[in-house]
Amino acid sequence: MKVGEIMTKEVHTIGPGQTLKVCAETMNSKKINGMVVVEGGKVLGVITKADIFKAVLPRYPDIIEDERHMTDMEYIEERAHKLYEMNVTEIMGTPPITVSSDMPIVKAGSTMILRRVKQVPVVDNDKLVGIITLTDIINHLLKKIK
Repeated sequence: MKVGEIMTKEVHTIGPGQTLKVCAETMNSKKINGMVVVEGGKVLGVITKADIFKAVLPRYPDIIEDERHMTDMEYIEERAHKLYEMNVTEIMGTPPITVSSDMPIVKAGSTMILRRVKQVPVVDNDKLVGIITLTDIINHLLKKIK
């Protein structure tokens, strides 16, 4: 079975100049976990809720310097407000990990596991044609073994 047979063709995209606030609001309203960052039809990267959450958390040097950063909600909220004005390109995953629609789903799933990502854009001839997630692959395989 190939990626193109089970991928989602409707892909939620965002431009590189958009803010993290717009990105997070869009993900929440669409009930999605990530978006593909696209400019001029070219895939630049992927941004996920996990990327945004990691960016909001205190960095390791901050924790070592002052442990209160881990439990200080004011600090975290202040950091979130600052981050929300950043562009998505500042924290998106790059270079983009992509697969083609003719790749076997098991190879695509293995690629995601090895690269520690849960979704990848599907690109054919430098054009975004879909997105596939580990959940898509697992659900398909579970249907096959029932």
